[in-house]
Amino acid sequence: MLKKCCDLLELKNLKIAFIESASSGYLSSQFSICKNSGAEILLGGLVSYDPSIKMDLLNINAELIEKYTAESAEVTEAMAIHGKKLFSQADIIVACTGLLKPGGSATKIKPEGTFFISILYLNKLHDFHYFINGTPLHRLSVLTQLIAAEIIKLIDGV
Repeated sequence: MLKKCCDLLELKNLKIAFIESASSGYLSSQFSICKNSGAEILLGGLVSYDPSIKMDLLNINAELIEKYTAESAEVTEAMAIHGKKLFSQADIIVACTGLLKPGGSATKIKPEGTFFISILYLNKLHDFHYFINGTPLHRLSVLTQLIAAEIIKLIDGV
């Protein structure tokens, strides 16, 4: 799915950028090493793992993080919106927060393995919420494929 997504981005001459937290740069790396992609499609990325980076570099209001937690749909949306200011040439901004491993803001309704994704495409936010079982590396691998599939659907208008 990742290769298909990268090929489509290249075919449509679209640039992508990532604002990552839980995925810690994994998404950017996977899109950069996919055959026939790299610089043709990937503008760059920002790892905003610590909330201070979200506040200081992305200008996300501390009250939003305090109210919803750093791993929430609301903060992920803000990351995508503010990420567009950093990567203004990007056609697609993918923001990711979540609970890759134990810790963070995990609860019974938001357990480890929960991810929030916001994709900004054509000036419209598209939000996704996933729960992925397994090891952290397995979760990241599955997450990458899920995001690639969502991007394909958005570009194809499905």
